Amino acid sequence: MSDTDTQYDDPFQRYSYRSSLIEELRNTGGRMQRGRVTVRTARTFGFCWGVDRAVAMVRDALRDYPDRRIWLLDQIIHNPQVNADFKDMGVRFVRGPFADASASEGDGSSQLSADDVVVIPAFSATVEDTEQLEGIGCTILDTTCPWVVRPHLRTIKYVEDGFTTVIHGLVQHEETRASCSLIASRGGQYLVVADQGEAERLCRVIRGELDAGDYLDSLAAGACSADFDPTEHLTRIGTINQTTMLASETREIEALIREAVAARDPAVEIAESFRELNTICRATQENQDSVVALAESGELDLLVVVGGFDSSNTRNLTRVGGGCFPSFHVLGPDAIEAGVIRHRCAKTGNTVSTDNWLPEGPISVGFTAGASTPDTLLGDVVEAVLRAAGERVDAAPSVS
Repeated sequence: MSDTDTQYDDPFQRYSYRSSLIEELRNTGGRMQRGRVTVRTARTFGFCWGVDRAVAMVRDALRDYPDRRIWLLDQIIHNPQVNADFKDMGVRFVRGPFADASASEGDGSSQLSADDVVVIPAFSATVEDTEQLEGIGCTILDTTCPWVVRPHLRTIKYVEDGFTTVIHGLVQHEETRASCSLIASRGGQYLVVADQGEAERLCRVIRGELDAGDYLDSLAAGACSADFDPTEHLTRIGTINQTTMLASETREIEALIREAVAARDPAVEIAESFRELNTICRATQENQDSVVALAESGELDLLVVVGGFDSSNTRNLTRVGGGCFPSFHVLGPDAIEAGVIRHRCAKTGNTVSTDNWLPEGPISVGFTAGASTPDTLLGDVVEAVLRAAGERVDAAPSVS
């Protein structure tokens, strides 16, 4: 299907960044033999429907508005190659790592005019950003993933019913910031917990084991609403999660908070003071489950995860595979050589190099990719690993 025929209605059709090598792997059940290397892929991986849709919508905007400036509010997705490609096509960025260096304080919003087209990324946008764009009179193209809309709708219900929203997410992630902005705009309260450790501290406050003031002082900037009072606003709690978090951790956090609330209010029906909604997106859940199945197959010697280092769902894929065998989160093929691989350390977040990463003799290498990783990039990484292992790649070149 060409870009001009895009309909965005088939979750299994790749509209952009197609790779013949990756399509071959999908068609052969995720298994390929190249000399001493067995290539395995997770059952599902790479661009999810929402990401593919967002990328295609930007491409269509370039076609549909040839005489107008096209702006992205921030990165369309957390993949540097895709964002760089759009910049090369003439798309401008209001803010973020791809914004014009001349923009005041890294924010190009002062350069916007009513003649411009501004794209809201797949992560959504804050209420403040949307209101500003509407005030300028820009044409707004909203590529927000439908799965991101789901937690937004739930938070509105929480606010209406007097519940504080506890979000399992990352404070600085665009999706979480959008959720927090929406809650605040409706007069509600929110609290963001990044992991199980932070949730356990919250539960100590709920049970009265940790001073509320001390807890509030320990929170990171932006982790709670402006007038958040733990004593007052933890009476009734509703949970959601950033759609790209680790699903198993979200379930643990929900259970912890439910138990803490039940212990505090033993005489009250739990539904009166606690509600939950697991809002992990289906594609994220399927990608995580597929990596678990691949890891538990007992066939892998190592796992290579491909995607942006600031991609939450990609980082969590590395966490799923970690512990069973060496797992390496790489940006792309340039990170791979025969004697060394440069990857993101899952524990520290730093970029590190590992020597002698490829075992001798026959090896089985698993591959997966985050929901913001193009098939072309994953295909290039598979080829790089095969070359590093001394094997030839017999596949047609990738096409986009």
